[in-house]
Amino acid sequence: MERLRILLADDRPQILSLLQMVLEPDYTVVGTVEDGQSLIAAAQALRPDLVLTDLDMPILSGIEATRELRTLLPDCRVVVFSAHDEPDVMAAAFAAGASGYLIKGSSQSLLSSIRTIVQHVCHQGDNFLPDGPASAPPRSERRVQRGSVQRQL
Repeated sequence: MERLRILLADDRPQILSLLQMVLEPDYTVVGTVEDGQSLIAAAQALRPDLVLTDLDMPILSGIEATRELRTLLPDCRVVVFSAHDEPDVMAAAFAAGASGYLIKGSSQSLLSSIRTIVQHVCHQGDNFLPDGPASAPPRSERRVQRGSVQRQL
């Protein structure tokens, strides 16, 4: 079985290095970029299976890049990895076409969270928050876990 090909996008090089180090034993990291415009170009050239992107990036935001990626590469899944835990930001990411959303600093280990979300978005096709499918329940019933506090979205 081929390893999942992941493209990483974050404006902070140290986050990209950490993500690459955590992911490479299990996945193939095909590239890293530091802004939304570079994300679009790299995704078109590298054709990853999944993009893991931050929202706050220069030139083109993660939400704008996600919207464009879903149009240009409809088979590529986009998972947001962001410090934003506000329901309206999450809703905007899903509306733009994100398949999943991970909150930086959440209680689950990064690799465990990524494995869970990859399993759901790449094999089951659902939009997903780590607590469950995000496309199934209405927005008012969605939950996300951060630390030891569970919040309604």
